[in-house]
Amino acid sequence: MTRASRTALAFIAACAVTSPSRAQEFIGMDHSLMEGSGNWGFNVDLRAGYRTGFSRILYGWIFQLELVGGYRQLFTNVEDLHMGRIGGGLRSGFSIYWLQFLPFIHCSAADANGNWGVLVDGGVAVDWRFKWWSLGSHYTHGGLHLDTGWQEFNEVGAHVEFRGFVL
Repeated sequence: MTRASRTALAFIAACAVTSPSRAQEFIGMDHSLMEGSGNWGFNVDLRAGYRTGFSRILYGWIFQLELVGGYRQLFTNVEDLHMGRIGGGLRSGFSIYWLQFLPFIHCSAADANGNWGVLVDGGVAVDWRFKWWSLGSHYTHGGLHLDTGWQEFNEVGAHVEFRGFVL
């Protein structure tokens, strides 16, 4: 079997096991307090994307692709660090009744005080799910890489997400 035919077969299998009745668009907003190198700050991110479930194989499993954009500010003694970002990510986890446990990872292009770099983050979210929306909290560990070096940070915050409409 050639690589192309294996890829096509894998794609068909993935389409067969996803449940279109559970597929949804979503839009969400995150707000966090952040700490990095003993300095404190905040962030606001907007997320939008598409989520689906694999209910025919793994009941309650969630797979979510997302676009993310946002702003972070870290207050320092010398010069405040202002970070804007735009990128993408993935959440994949499971749902037990009304609770969702969703590890996630994002990678973004970032502008920090006029210098371009890469911002990566990963963490876990716990959501209380309602019919068309959810409310949750999250922990994130991430880092910003610029020509001048690497800045790590931790975030703890809350988020809200709305699902089930056409973007």
